[in-house]
Amino acid sequence: MAEIRRFRLHRVEDVSGVSGTGVVAEGVVFSDDWAVTHWLDRPPMHEPTMTTWLNRGHDGIRKVHGHNGATRVEWLDIPMPPAPDYSSAWTELRGYVEEAVRDGKGIDAADMLAYLDELKRRAFAPGRDWIAKIIGPTGETPQ
Repeated sequence: MAEIRRFRLHRVEDVSGVSGTGVVAEGVVFSDDWAVTHWLDRPPMHEPTMTTWLNRGHDGIRKVHGHNGATRVEWLDIPMPPAPDYSSAWTELRGYVEEAVRDGKGIDAADMLAYLDELKRRAFAPGRDWIAKIIGPTGETPQ
């Protein structure tokens, strides 16, 4: 299950002429990927607080309120990345070596290096997936 994350909307350019620039809203993306946005009651709006509920989390917020890059989502909470899975890599590597010893086969150095690279790739896969999720499909990094 995803974690709850807070964000703010930082408007670089006020395309609509309604909200002004700077931090114009704060919000939360819930664990089920629904989000609420609270618009700050400040000039030039001077209106009561408004709330917008959107599905699709930050992608929906960016699509509706991003104004093609004029507003950016700044994440206030960034969860910790998952730890690399060294335990599984070690167990698999040990099995690989034990099998070679049991069968009386030698281990080719080039094959071993390629195998170690593959184990490293798999051990770090959860971290790479986490980074891709945090950055999002647009490649926008959190502030």
